[in-house]
Amino acid sequence: MTFLVTAIALAIFALPMLRDVPQRGQIQAVGFDGLGVLIGFGITCLVAAVTSPMMGFGFVLAVIVHETGGALACRIAGQDVARLRLVPLPFIAPPRSDRAFTTALEESFVALYGPALAIVPMVLAFGLFHAFAATAPAFADLMRATAIMLGAFNFIMLLPFLPFAGGRVMRAVSEAFWPNLGVLVTAFMTAAFLAAALRDGSIAMFVLSAAGAQSLLHKKRSEQVVLSPNEALLVMATYGFALTAHFTGGWWLIGSLM
Repeated sequence: MTFLVTAIALAIFALPMLRDVPQRGQIQAVGFDGLGVLIGFGITCLVAAVTSPMMGFGFVLAVIVHETGGALACRIAGQDVARLRLVPLPFIAPPRSDRAFTTALEESFVALYGPALAIVPMVLAFGLFHAFAATAPAFADLMRATAIMLGAFNFIMLLPFLPFAGGRVMRAVSEAFWPNLGVLVTAFMTAAFLAAALRDGSIAMFVLSAAGAQSLLHKKRSEQVVLSPNEALLVMATYGFALTAHFTGGWWLIGSLM
């Protein structure tokens, strides 16, 4: 019960992330048409087949929380239009906002807001799992699977690959210190995932290595105001905390895929 009380306290402290969002601009829900629902259903079924049906529920929640966080962050950053996308896949979904970010700090903020917001439901789900493990095991198992999927999904989103959130953060930080740092980190992670895929015959590791390889092909973005050294350190600290939190929460699934 102590775990659940701590999780509820964390959720209360995190309420300003939802309450203090400016009212300017608008949030558009896109992809909730026939084709978008069909693609989303197919991806969810694939995830559920590879993991479990309960993990499929967690996957849907993870996508919704991630996209909601990104849309709210766009409004905070002053974007006129922010999109909440049901299927946030490249070449399928429209961009989250119409206007390019003028500063790397804004882009990093939007990239990290969704994963930071997802820490709250992940910890709450773990708290509910511990609280109801003895009295309602079926509900507890659902909460455990949801928490693990929230962690694993956001950990993958924070990998230093474009167009993932982690890739945008790494690009912004590298431009503040050493422009080629992001490319080297991406190349190293791609090689590591490829080596793991060849060693263990892991399809998941091969998919991640392919994601890293395509990240190296992304064109350079439009000019932005780069992060100052202090801003870069703050962004890196936030990125490291979110990455560690989601790696810890999603370790059961991440470890099984390695």
